[in-house]
Amino acid sequence: MQVVERQRNYLRNPLPPGDGICAVCRSNAGNGFEVCYQCGQHRSASGGLQADIVAPIAYSVKGSQHDHSLIAYKAMHRSNAAVQNLSSLTVLYLAYHWDCFSTALGGPFTHIATVPSTRGRQGEHPLETFVAKRLNLPALRAVSNSAYSADDRSFHADRFYLPGGSVAGGRVLLLDDTWTTGGRVQSLAFALRAAGAVAVAAVVIGRRVNPDFGPSKPLVDRLRTAPEFDLSRCALDDE
Repeated sequence: MQVVERQRNYLRNPLPPGDGICAVCRSNAGNGFEVCYQCGQHRSASGGLQADIVAPIAYSVKGSQHDHSLIAYKAMHRSNAAVQNLSSLTVLYLAYHWDCFSTALGGPFTHIATVPSTRGRQGEHPLETFVAKRLNLPALRAVSNSAYSADDRSFHADRFYLPGGSVAGGRVLLLDDTWTTGGRVQSLAFALRAAGAVAVAAVVIGRRVNPDFGPSKPLVDRLRTAPEFDLSRCALDDE
């Protein structure tokens, strides 16, 4: 818990949906819109086969300490401090909210999955090494479709596939480090649902926000006066 306490001065909880905040990813949606443009595109392209729950743990404002940690924990010369910060934050967040997520999905989680690297990184994804292995769930290891470039952040129904084929009746905890457009997370959620998962909860460590992007300015301004980070605050309570 002390590791998380040290991060509280720069972490910020996702803002509640509505009042210009996207109901899915908690980015800027624009006044009068339920979801942002990208989440609307995902919803349309997937035919509704998306994550049932999207729960960002905190905002990752470009250039912030949290943003730095999300880059440094998986760099070639990995930062052990960043690994400790993010793994402790994620595991404690899941411990706080495990039961409410399970209730919302209609039963306990049966599997865990991480969004695979699209840049050819060899071996396990760092999230699987430092977080998923601390949870007592069988891992689903999706594979990226090499037809798409590493920089492609759009939703694609065939972006990922499961070598095992079926996860019929499963309720999957889907982990990713950073949500920028959400295309990769929702592409994997689609693959899981298409393979038979009855429910998917996507938990992302950082919802990335670029303060230099004009439409994000109102959100960034609100974060400057937001309350102190509260690990116990559940994304489902805001809905």
